Amino acid sequence: MFRWLLFLFTLILLSCAAKVDQEMGYVAPYTGPMMTATNINTVYSDSGRTKLILKAPLQLMLKNSDREFPKGVYVEFFDEKKEPKAILTSNYAIFYKEQNLYKISGKVVIDNKRDGKKMSTEELFWSPATKKIYTDKFLIIETANEIIKGEGMDAIQDFSSYTIRKPIGIVSVK
Repeated sequence: MFRWLLFLFTLILLSCAAKVDQEMGYVAPYTGPMMTATNINTVYSDSGRTKLILKAPLQLMLKNSDREFPKGVYVEFFDEKKEPKAILTSNYAIFYKEQNLYKISGKVVIDNKRDGKKMSTEELFWSPATKKIYTDKFLIIETANEIIKGEGMDAIQDFSSYTIRKPIGIVSVK
């Protein structure tokens, strides 16, 4: 008799547990951002001197501590006199924390107003550690006297000095 009661109780318990599992279903783990910030304004300085200001309408902190900027970035680079030297803008960016590297994409423009140079491309990488920017993509550089096209570039982050890997077209040389 006791065995039959134990059997019935186990059967009822298992049928209830199966019903609960079916009703609740599987819940996938959360894979979205761990933190969201809007209208960020980050100032990078060294020895009390502002080196650059990074602004973005939206920043997402990911689980691995990478930061994503799905609505783009605005970065202003300053010289020793705290004067703006160049401005970098884009439609999207992501900062890979482990590599200390920004991947910037979508209508990327670097405007060095002091030197009168403006570069546009669809993607570039920026290393704050080395203060360098580079790309393998097609780019256009506009100066007061010429328009230079090419593929691939290495430059200082404020775009005061650059090297085009594969220039395309006619370039005037003095």
